[in-house]
Amino acid sequence: MYKYLLLTFLLLGSTIFTFAQNSGDTSSKFEHNVQIGYNIGGLAPISFPNTIRKINSYSPGFSPSFGYELNYRLHQKWGLAIGLRVDWKSMSVQDSVQYFHTLVSMDNATIEGDFSGTNTTKVKNIYLAVPIQALFYAGNHWKLKLGVYLAHLVHPSFYGSVSDGYLRKGDSLGEKVIIDYASFDFDKEQRTFDFGISAGAEKLIYKNFAAKADLQWGLQPVFPDSFNGISFNMYNIYGTLGVSYRF
Repeated sequence: MYKYLLLTFLLLGSTIFTFAQNSGDTSSKFEHNVQIGYNIGGLAPISFPNTIRKINSYSPGFSPSFGYELNYRLHQKWGLAIGLRVDWKSMSVQDSVQYFHTLVSMDNATIEGDFSGTNTTKVKNIYLAVPIQALFYAGNHWKLKLGVYLAHLVHPSFYGSVSDGYLRKGDSLGEKVIIDYASFDFDKEQRTFDFGISAGAEKLIYKNFAAKADLQWGLQPVFPDSFNGISFNMYNIYGTLGVSYRF
C-alpha cells in the first residue's frame, strides 16, 4: 500500500504536469507548498453509542502533520492539488461505560464480554496520506479545497485499559467477572488502508505564508467487520490547524 500511495502521487503529479505542457501553460501555473500543522480529533463513531455514558477526559496527544502539496491553476478561479502528508493521528480518552463489548487481557488470558466501569483508550497512529483536491481561488488571499484522501497506516498503535468495574462474559447476561484492571491492545486489528473526504481553506497572511485549516473525515471503519473488540464502527475524524509556505 505504501508503494501504491507513492505511485498514485507520482502518476497524478505527472498527469497535472503533462496537462499543463500540452495546454501551453508555463511554470507560473504551478505552486509548491510546504505545510506543517497539528491534528485535533480522534477515532469516533458517527453516532454516539448508548454504551458510552460519559466522557471523563480527552486529549489530542502528540499529533503533528507535515506535508508537501503541488497546485496547478487551471484558470483564474479553479485549480487542482495533490499532496503527500505524514499525519500523526492520536488521542487519549477516558469514559464511563456500561455493557461496553470488548476483549481484554487479564491474568494471561483473553476475555470477551460486556464491560461496565471505566474505559481508557490511547491511539497513536501514523499515516502516510495522499490528498487529491479541487481548488477554488476566492480573491488573492483565500484558497478553498474539496476532495478526497487515501492513506496508509505505517505505524499502528491502539491500546488501553478497563478498570474499576466488572465484565459479563460473552454478553450482558453472562458470568460476572470483577475487574480492578485489565488491558487491551488492538494495534494489529486496524485496517492498514483508510480513505475519506478532505476539505480545507487557506488565507495568505504575510508574503508567501498562509494560515490553513483542514478536515479529514474517514469513510471506512478503522476496524474490519470481523473484529469483536468494539461493537460499533469507528472512523478517523480529524481537523488540522497549521501554516503553509508557498514557492
